[in-house]
This record gives sequence, C-alpha cells and structure tokens, in this order.
Amino acid sequence: MYRVVKFLTVVALMVAVTSSAFAQTANQRLEGSTGVGYFNSVAPVGVRHWVNDGVAVDVGVGVDYKNNQVAPSAATTSLFDYAFDLGVPVVMHGEENMIVYFRPGVTLSGVQGFTNTNVSDVDAKGYDTTVRGEVALGGEFFLGQFGWPNLSLSGQVGVGVDWMKPRADGADSSVQFSTSTTGVDITKSGNMGFRLYF
Repeated sequence: MYRVVKFLTVVALMVAVTSSAFAQTANQRLEGSTGVGYFNSVAPVGVRHWVNDGVAVDVGVGVDYKNNQVAPSAATTSLFDYAFDLGVPVVMHGEENMIVYFRPGVTLSGVQGFTNTNVSDVDAKGYDTTVRGEVALGGEFFLGQFGWPNLSLSGQVGVGVDWMKPRADGADSSVQFSTSTTGVDITKSGNMGFRLYF
C-alpha cells in the first residue's frame, strides 16, 4: 500500500510540474483576441487587440456633446469635444493571469469653446487642441482564479509631453512635460481600467 501511495504521489507531482511548465501565459492565450472596455477618462471607450503574443494595439475614443450653451451674443448653441488615443503595448513579462507591458502612445484631444476674438462673429467657436505623446509601464491582471479568464483589470504609470494650441486667434502654443497615472487611483476616484475579451 505504501508503494502505491508513493507511486501516485510521484505521478501527481510530475503531472503538476509538467502542466505548469506548459501552461500558457495570458499574452499567449490572448493572441488574436480583442478586448473592449474602459481605459482612461480622456478616451474612455477603448479597444485592445492582441496582434500576437508580444504586441497589442490600443484605440480609445471620447466625445462630449453639450447643447443649450449660451454664446457671447446670448444665443444658444452646441459645443462638441473629442479625444482619440492610440497606443502599442509591448509585453515585457507574462504569466498565467498577468501581463506587464511597456506602452508608447499618443492622444489627440480638442475642447471646443468661443474664441471671443472675432469681431465680425462674436459667436465664433474654436478648439483648444492638445497632442500628448507618452511612454508608460503598465499591468493587466486577469480574473482567471475567480472564473473570469477573459476579464481584466489594468493600470499604468508614465511620462509624457503635451503640445497645446489655444483656440484664440494669435495665441501662442505651449509645451508641458508631466507624469501620468491611468486607472490606478482607485482609493479616491474609483477609476480602474477594465476589458472584456472576445
């Protein structure tokens, strides 16, 4: 009996070691998959597609339409803001339920308002335009241990440069360097990135 128990224990250990050695990492499992969800407050509707097990493509979109805005002439009009985000996460390390990645990206955003400088058209509108280039280090954590292997939570920190062009005619553009956090400040705002993969 002792030999049978010993033999079964050795077989169980061999199976466990072999299966863990051949277990797919999350990035390998997601190759060719597309995830839809929330990424950041600027371009909240986001899609991440894994081209292969090492590289993905992120696309995010944000819009803000406001009607019944009072113009300088006291007329009512509408304003429309937009944002587009494009990034390329590159896998640095992958495990069964986790991916650590490096992500270069760029965001284009425009906030519409009244220029207040056009004498012939006091209701003239324009955009405060911002282009941000950023490099970030992030992580995507999958809830496979809870039975949801295609649902992930994510966050990242990075550094970037913003080029800003004000809407007013003749206004000078400006450049600003800053650090950023995306989807990691859950204690104050409750924001955390998430995706559901198909």
